[in-house]
Amino acid sequence: MTTCYIDESGTDSNLPIAVVAGLLLDHEGSFWLDVEWAKVKKRCGIDKPIHMREFTPNGEFKDLNHDTRRALLSDLVAAINQNKLLSLAATLTSKQYRQHFKGITKLSMYAACFTKLALLSGIGIEKHGPHRWPLSFILDDGNHYRSQIIESKAIILSTFPRVADITFDSDKQVNALQAADVLSWAVRRHLSGDSIAHGCEPVQNLFDEHHLNITYEEEWMKGIADKIRALEFVDTDPIRNGHEDLYRSATHGNVQRSRRK
Repeated sequence: MTTCYIDESGTDSNLPIAVVAGLLLDHEGSFWLDVEWAKVKKRCGIDKPIHMREFTPNGEFKDLNHDTRRALLSDLVAAINQNKLLSLAATLTSKQYRQHFKGITKLSMYAACFTKLALLSGIGIEKHGPHRWPLSFILDDGNHYRSQIIESKAIILSTFPRVADITFDSDKQVNALQAADVLSWAVRRHLSGDSIAHGCEPVQNLFDEHHLNITYEEEWMKGIADKIRALEFVDTDPIRNGHEDLYRSATHGNVQRSRRK
């Protein structure tokens, strides 16, 4: 069993791109990342979850000087890189979303970006051998887009049959989710072209030879969208979904199959 711990960096008005990042870990990697993460925090006197937003002027870690931040993040990044199978990042622009996923009612822009990461995760697992399957995804309970993933879960699992489950957990309890937060922050900063400074420079080391970005491939996106669209059609077609009698009654027996264009 392999697990991908996911964090999002959402969308904003200045950068209309959905960003989803994740850490692909096997059981051993998950265990040792958790151990090392806790050691680093204890050594630095930190007892709260690591979120990059807490290093801002109003955050929990605002009083950490740049040298202390640099030492902390350097050790945390080392713990991630030493234990991950891969780190992954997927992005989706609003233009790409409208082009490929418009009309799919159960797939928001964020959920569509999640499907790109699911595809990338599968590619990553294959690099390490088929024995790494099945794959599960764990997202933070506090994810702003949780409801969108829950709404899309059935269609995503149908699209990727070797994905065992998509669940949520608290990043207060799961250090790998905190690590995913660091990764997603670094990805968005890199995309926006903003400098990474003030003691946060070590996060750039996450982009090593074991980091994968999924580049935009129109054929891939069209293939995913067509498959999801077909699955959604089956799910909502009352005849294919086993409700033909009810549908005939509601339409007074005038049943016409809808057709996909």
